Amino acid sequence: MSGSSLSAPVGLSPRESHGKPVKNKPSDVVLLRDMLSANGIGPMGESKKMDSGLLKALKTFQRKIGFKKPDQVIDPGGKTEKSLKPKYETQKREAAKIILVEVKYRGKILMLTQKDHEKLVKEVFGNLDGYTKSLISNHKNCLETHQDYLDTAMLKDGVLNAVAQAIIITTGSIKMPDMKIVGQSIKATGALERAMSSRDLAKLNTTLPEAEAAINAFNTEILRFLKEFSGSAQTVGTVLAVTSATCFAVVGALAAPMLVTGAGMSATAAAATSGASVGILQSASQELGKHASGMKVTVWGSVQSVVIDGTIGGLTAGIGNKIPLKFCDQMGKSVASKLASKVAFMSSAQLEKFIANYLAGSGQEVIKGAIGEAIKLVGILMKKGKTPSEKEFNAAVENVIYSALLGGLVKNLGGFQKKWAYKNKDMLQGTILPDRFSKLAKDAKIPNTLKAKLWADVMNKVSNEGLKAGHHEVYSRATGKESEKQMTDMAAKAMIKDKALQKIIDRELLKAMKKHKIEAK
Repeated sequence: MSGSSLSAPVGLSPRESHGKPVKNKPSDVVLLRDMLSANGIGPMGESKKMDSGLLKALKTFQRKIGFKKPDQVIDPGGKTEKSLKPKYETQKREAAKIILVEVKYRGKILMLTQKDHEKLVKEVFGNLDGYTKSLISNHKNCLETHQDYLDTAMLKDGVLNAVAQAIIITTGSIKMPDMKIVGQSIKATGALERAMSSRDLAKLNTTLPEAEAAINAFNTEILRFLKEFSGSAQTVGTVLAVTSATCFAVVGALAAPMLVTGAGMSATAAAATSGASVGILQSASQELGKHASGMKVTVWGSVQSVVIDGTIGGLTAGIGNKIPLKFCDQMGKSVASKLASKVAFMSSAQLEKFIANYLAGSGQEVIKGAIGEAIKLVGILMKKGKTPSEKEFNAAVENVIYSALLGGLVKNLGGFQKKWAYKNKDMLQGTILPDRFSKLAKDAKIPNTLKAKLWADVMNKVSNEGLKAGHHEVYSRATGKESEKQMTDMAAKAMIKDKALQKIIDRELLKAMKKHKIEAK
């Protein structure tokens, strides 16, 4: 809240009544708004400028306190200010006692009452209970499997079993599970169990991602060992597909609260502010629980959760950082059909896969931005009493993605296509063919005219194969964030390493050498 006393007259300017000139200083205007709000007039907003709404509110209050002809001006120490002050001062004293918790969530500052914060923290732990138990169970299964093989090696299951195991491991060059990885999983699991037991969200925010990484590494190591040992990894009781629950910002946000005293709000305003923040964080917490427990989560389902909870302003608050791959594939297919004419050098299947990979990888921000824009449209329609369908929502997302890709990704692909056509030719004639010729020919020193004929014969046979090798690398492995030059370099490296292409080049070179009577080694 602002100060307690006006520094100069505020209100109608120029004033029609006697008195000092009206100044309407910004700080005084804000104070007048706060005082009127404290007296039940408003809400008055936070503008620092005098406007017709504020003048009307001032006139209403002056009539309320007995002015027969309200002059719409409030003087420092005058009747109007003295009448406004008691309730304003009372509200200020109440506000000084209010303690709120401030959290930062997705770049926004949210305010919660301590009670609401505690409730949300409890809810997050409840949503993660099943998931963390699955993680811990996975670690224990891996540990038991590992111990079984150690027990056999130490003769606990009999000499014959131990000898048989030793022979398999020795003759097959099989490496036992790495004890460092085992130890890290044991340590991380213990820390996770303690964090869950203490219900300390800050500790959970640190220990859960560490446990995910360590237990996954242990699981991978056990699977590797079992596959080498028996040719099968089916003896592991549980193979957990980790959903990376901690990627949700709600855990980190609630884990780092700041106490804010004297927030300048009435108890009613504080409750309203906290309620709005709870709506946003609660949607995120509920989605977190669904993802962590392995429930099927769709983008549309998350969007509905966000909108229905009245948290349209939170945009993607209820949608996890990892957009479902199925949704990326769906968008890839839809957008690819629209972009096909712009990327004629790629097949429909190649373009679909490339866009889907891009959206699932480095294009996450593009697709989340598109979803955010679509949610805004959903919010507008909902406020107008219209309920959009999932099809309409997806079409809105698709349109935003199409525009984004057309201006960036597709432009880069077109540039890469041209650069790679030149680069492929230069590499073949300038480096690869001369290098292979020197290794195949008995005498690599031949006239330039003959060399030109030789290159021409071979280029007609292998140029397209070289292009394909580079295209395949880029279309299947590029993330979409690469520049034209980076994609061209990727293609060039792939062509040099392509053993199948090298065999084709050698075969065609030998044919051309025979045709032009050049002796091979």
